[in-house]
Amino acid sequence: MAVAVTDPFGKLPSELRRQVLLLTDCKSSILRMIQASPIMLQEYLAQKKHIIRQVMAFEFDEQMIQDAMAIILLPIPRSTHWNKLSKRQSWPICEHILAWSESQLPDPIKEGNDDLLGQLNKLHSQLLVLVEDYITKATASFPPWEYLCLPHVQQPLTEGHLMFRGVKVTPRFNSANLTSLERKRFIKAFLLYELFCKISNASHASNMVRQYREVSYAEYEALGCVHNYVRSLYGAMFAQCNDGWLPSTSSEASLGSGLLFPDTYYFDAKSYSPNFEVCSLGITPRYDLGDSFSTTGLDYLTIFLGYNLADEDEREALMAQFEYIWGFESPIRSYKWDTTFTLLLTTKPTCKNGCESFMYKQLSLKRDEKLRHKIFQQRAWVFFDVNRFYPQESPERPNFPSESFLMEEDNKDYSKRPWSCNPKEERRFRRSQRWHDRRDRAGDSNVNAPNGGYFYYIRRYDEI
Repeated sequence: MAVAVTDPFGKLPSELRRQVLLLTDCKSSILRMIQASPIMLQEYLAQKKHIIRQVMAFEFDEQMIQDAMAIILLPIPRSTHWNKLSKRQSWPICEHILAWSESQLPDPIKEGNDDLLGQLNKLHSQLLVLVEDYITKATASFPPWEYLCLPHVQQPLTEGHLMFRGVKVTPRFNSANLTSLERKRFIKAFLLYELFCKISNASHASNMVRQYREVSYAEYEALGCVHNYVRSLYGAMFAQCNDGWLPSTSSEASLGSGLLFPDTYYFDAKSYSPNFEVCSLGITPRYDLGDSFSTTGLDYLTIFLGYNLADEDEREALMAQFEYIWGFESPIRSYKWDTTFTLLLTTKPTCKNGCESFMYKQLSLKRDEKLRHKIFQQRAWVFFDVNRFYPQESPERPNFPSESFLMEEDNKDYSKRPWSCNPKEERRFRRSQRWHDRRDRAGDSNVNAPNGGYFYYIRRYDEI
């Protein structure tokens, strides 16, 4: 490979170039470096295994290595991922979890197992894409718009964007900007969440996890944040495959034009859930499909995110796959987060591990403040040391609104609504692409008119 004359690393000796790569520590920074410098790419390829081992050692502590190996080496029986396993079927998983609880699983960094190291590196890259996508949305000026988008998993880690039906919307956050401790908080939470998803149908193994793994309040909140984020990905897929609306101009997006409270502060994945029939019952109950599919884990999520949603045929194919899995393979029904995952943890997460973030300690939050809690989860509040990534806030648009502020916003919206409108239906219409297209054709002046205006849209919506 020819070395560019302008390559600034060309003047450095090979040993020094290798030290630069080894001391960088952050994977995304290394990838950007070798993309920009052909000679550093040569050095990286020559020392790839050693560099990857060094980076993984920096990114993972011993407990995280055990969590990752528990995921990678988990013995999966020949059964669907969602049917409850018998005690006999669960036994290999129970043995595996016992080894995990005693930190007896292999450590590819210490043992020099190149095959396992490669799998660990792949898992880390998959999770890092999701972490960067999550942070992009959490730190956006108007998160409900960003949460409608999806990560482009086919793009290299250094070139990612948030996508809406194949259109690039926002560049993805660069995880190199995080501190080492912040990155570990994110990866640790995603690892533990993935492990719980993997064993959620093996009740005997789940009970063992509950016995052996103690989590702090902050770690428990971090798991709740990951669950909310993964659930939102399914909501975004449902929205993009169907009639979800994303404004076409930045001015619309910045003002939150067209949406009503609480959609102006919180992306509700359940709002976009389709009604799928449960084949065994022959009925179509209203389940929260985002909650249910979020427990299927990373393997299925990666497959679903691989569809090209710019293509109408692929959108239809993805929805058909969702419906098939829902009807015939019975994913876990719409259990609440506390019901599904608290049982896998110690009964009451009371411990502290000393790694709680400053943001978590600073922001006061009560569990009965349900909407506020969800907004904080979508802001990834528990992970950051300081608020440096969040946009400039104002009294009219705080990043972390108080409970009293949210009540005032709700009252403002309520006072503006026509006396005879249904708030839930009105919110649903305003999330619809077809509704906005029809409104734009008729003109904004008719939106609130009693005859032929707003109520006309309500009355005629099903005919669009």
